[in-house]
Amino acid sequence: MKGLILAGGSGKRLWPLSRKNFPKQFLRLSSSESFLQKTIRRNLALIPAEDLYIVTPEIYLHEVVAQVAEIDSRLKKNLLLEPEPKNTAPAVFQALKTLKPPPDECVLVVPSDHLISPEEKYVEAVEEGLKLAQAGRVVTFGVIPTRPESGYGYIKAYGNRVEEFVEKPSLSAAEEYLADGNYFWNAGLFLFSCQTFWKEMKEHAPEITDHPFEKMPSISLDYALMQRSSKLAMVPLSLTWSDIGSWESLAHLYNQDGEKNVTIGDVHTYDTKDSFVFAESRLVATVGVENLVVVETEDAVLVVEKSQAQDVGKLVDCLQKKKEATTHPTATRPWGSYTVLREGERYKLKRITVKPKQKLSLQMHYHRSEHWVIVTGTAKVTIQGEESIVHEGESIFVPKSALHRVENPGKVLLEIIEVQVGEYLGEDDIVRLEDVYGRLDEHAAFHLLK
Repeated sequence: MKGLILAGGSGKRLWPLSRKNFPKQFLRLSSSESFLQKTIRRNLALIPAEDLYIVTPEIYLHEVVAQVAEIDSRLKKNLLLEPEPKNTAPAVFQALKTLKPPPDECVLVVPSDHLISPEEKYVEAVEEGLKLAQAGRVVTFGVIPTRPESGYGYIKAYGNRVEEFVEKPSLSAAEEYLADGNYFWNAGLFLFSCQTFWKEMKEHAPEITDHPFEKMPSISLDYALMQRSSKLAMVPLSLTWSDIGSWESLAHLYNQDGEKNVTIGDVHTYDTKDSFVFAESRLVATVGVENLVVVETEDAVLVVEKSQAQDVGKLVDCLQKKKEATTHPTATRPWGSYTVLREGERYKLKRITVKPKQKLSLQMHYHRSEHWVIVTGTAKVTIQGEESIVHEGESIFVPKSALHRVENPGKVLLEIIEVQVGEYLGEDDIVRLEDVYGRLDEHAAFHLLK
């Protein structure tokens, strides 16, 4: 069995924490591992690393490489890159067209940004689904609901037989579904043999099978195949599951206080009820409010009534001209991170952190010079082949077009304040000559879906 992990979602409904350039699958909210990393570990219990693939748009390549390297470095060669996000049907079709697995091999398709536990029950359900897939069925998985939920799609099923798919219902309808007992949350997991997949897609989704990738419509596998095929089967999932599709669904993962509030970070509440308050970088205090979602980040604050938390994605669509809608001020890299503190027409101020024993690529910039002040730790700096050690409180200048590199030879975090000056300060003004993280030849080992 092969596995496809789909890592292309934008996670707009978890804005401002999740953004287009760093969506929720890469976030580390409930532990030291991201949702993507948890998904990889969970599926490695079923599928060997050489048969587990990650499908992702090219814009997320650097982050996916960094995160999979923390789990199993072999997976760095198993990335399937979409030239542009095209939803799940084109992504899965083109991935399998590229991999060309044998007709009788089965494929498990999973999202990268869901939480599932315990792992043992998940493995048991997939193994049950595998028997159905080997018998020629197109298998989906339905979670036994624990509460009425208007933010999830539903599957109506009797045993393994699928009756219908239901779009996100009203709260009153979701309450009826819960009482009925034959409705399940649509988990977005799929399992089928390749020969069944090719046959069913050819019959039901010619808009995908008869066109090159760039001309395929953006359509989900649910719409393209699952809601059209007559070979469906569903396996019930009796476990804890969440797609973390909104702030309200995230709140269900945490314990409430006596007033039914969930607070994360530096938060103080007074006369506050039934609210979710998240603070990332500073104190957030609430007085005399209820049924609110309040989310604070470095550069944006969201306040929304709980019943409208599903509409945050629509708000983000209205904010597309704002950089805060798509980009975080802090960007992670394999060696550490950088945060843009301030920028103007010809300058940019950054805080750079480098992990112990890590180093940046040997690089140069055509349009900017850089001034580095060491705030914490010790830096080993190379400029035009000359090495020097720069200590806390000292500074060094990197001229425009000079080959340079900084590394952290010590045992504590290296922190640098960088001032860039020049006529162009974009992140794409970088020429790498050496890179220990493989970013010089990233595409050489990867498959580009076309």
